[in-house]
Amino acid sequence: MSIVNLTITGYSKFANGSASSSIGSYELPVNPDTFDLSYELNGDDSDSEEQPLTASGTSVKAKPKTYNPRTISFDFIIDNSGAIPFAPPTQYSTLSVGSSIEDSLIYLRKLTIKPNSDSHRPPYVKLEWGTITLVGNVTKFESKILKFNRSGSPLRAKISMSIKEEVDEAVITREFRSPDITRIPKIKEGDSLVSLCEQFYDDPKYFIRIAEYNKLPSFRSLKPGSVLEFPPLEK
Repeated sequence: MSIVNLTITGYSKFANGSASSSIGSYELPVNPDTFDLSYELNGDDSDSEEQPLTASGTSVKAKPKTYNPRTISFDFIIDNSGAIPFAPPTQYSTLSVGSSIEDSLIYLRKLTIKPNSDSHRPPYVKLEWGTITLVGNVTKFESKILKFNRSGSPLRAKISMSIKEEVDEAVITREFRSPDITRIPKIKEGDSLVSLCEQFYDDPKYFIRIAEYNKLPSFRSLKPGSVLEFPPLEK
């Protein structure tokens, strides 16, 4: 069974849940020994003074997240002393053992934290390792030089990195609106078939079909307290 190495790819753009315009990739020479995965949770901060205020000055509770963004943290070693395998980026692959790893470190920073000339912001980063794929932004990048060659250039470095997942809320919300689930909501004052179809099907145009399905005499007025069935529909 071949070893799969963790790969980091930098991108200049992120939209509709995916990254594009690749800057380049970096395959770790040695996979991390430890790998920390955490999730951002929906805390209840209703008593916090940090709550946002409305125009009237009253506080409002933040809208619950529809997805818990992940943060991955890990350490890895870059070494060209000959003690462990060294796999620099392709353009530096001819480096001999004992040569400086500075160019490799510069390239890694370019892929992860250096603002690019197109977007004037740090790159989006895609991490791939086995079954794990995450696209986000680097929130921590630390390099500790552990060994120098005779000329004083870095020969071994320990990199500590954290990547927080970038979440496109609109895409995540649409994914949670599964077309294979039947909803039976209780009608509230102000509800309309148009708004409910927008909520359940991500499209308001199905209001006539829902009115017919529920045998409503009219789609214009809904009785508060009544229930309607919104079945899976073929679009």
